[in-house]
Amino acid sequence: MILLLTDKVAKPHVLWNQFKAGLYNDVKHKLCYISYYQADQKIPENDVYDYGLWNLNRILVGMRRSLAEFSLMFLLQQ
Repeated sequence: MILLLTDKVAKPHVLWNQFKAGLYNDVKHKLCYISYYQADQKIPENDVYDYGLWNLNRILVGMRRSLAEFSLMFLLQQ
């Protein structure tokens, strides 16, 4: 997220695609914790990534930024 705030990343969507899988388990756990899904329920991959993007955007908005500022970036899967 710090990289997004510096405006020094030429292709932030490439970074997202490269590293989003590493965030998968943390986000999946969070979805179960907030009771959106049951712990033993299969969570669609797109839902996990969408929640990760939503949360990232929520943090950016708190810093007066938005994912909408980045072209080709972060389209929700659903």
